Amino acid sequence: MEVIKTILVDDHILFCEGLERLLTESNQFNILKKFHNGKNLLEYLTTETPDLVILDIEMPGLNGLDVVKRITLSKPSVKVVLLSMHDENIYAREALAQGACGFLNKSMDSLLLIESLLQVSQGKKVFPIISQHAQPDSPLSEREIMILKLVSRGLTNESISQELKISPLTVKSHRKNMIQKLKAKNSAELLMKAFERGLI
Repeated sequence: MEVIKTILVDDHILFCEGLERLLTESNQFNILKKFHNGKNLLEYLTTETPDLVILDIEMPGLNGLDVVKRITLSKPSVKVVLLSMHDENIYAREALAQGACGFLNKSMDSLLLIESLLQVSQGKKVFPIISQHAQPDSPLSEREIMILKLVSRGLTNESISQELKISPLTVKSHRKNMIQKLKAKNSAELLMKAFERGLI
């Protein structure tokens, strides 16, 4: 099997270097470049076409989901795997929808990580099983659940709008709709009811 031409993108430099060592020592990956933000990666991809991009989902500026969407449109042959510190099924579903080939947890066993990346390079999609199905009895849309998770982390409407690249008015509208759907009186009660129903 040919060595897989790979790009690493993560704003945590130590993690990025550790991942480079792990993959290089497996003798199955050739790390062409490391980037610490999505903007520099996208500039690189205007002239180069690697086999695989391994991308952190939480980065300053363009987040991983934005970057996946752009790569899918401009370089559909490049396989993209998103890494996250959290088992966020809503993000995994969004990653799948945007064209990612995999969604993996940063804390997973190193051998399993390599095996998962090899599966992706062979054309398989590697996602948490639950990520491909909507919440069974959720009255909320996937976008609303994503916003709700950000609200639960204490983010303001403005911060959420920047994170998801939507207007603050859209965030406000989603919050109002969620309060109505869960029959809550305010944002605090909305979060409480969401927790009780296992939505976040």
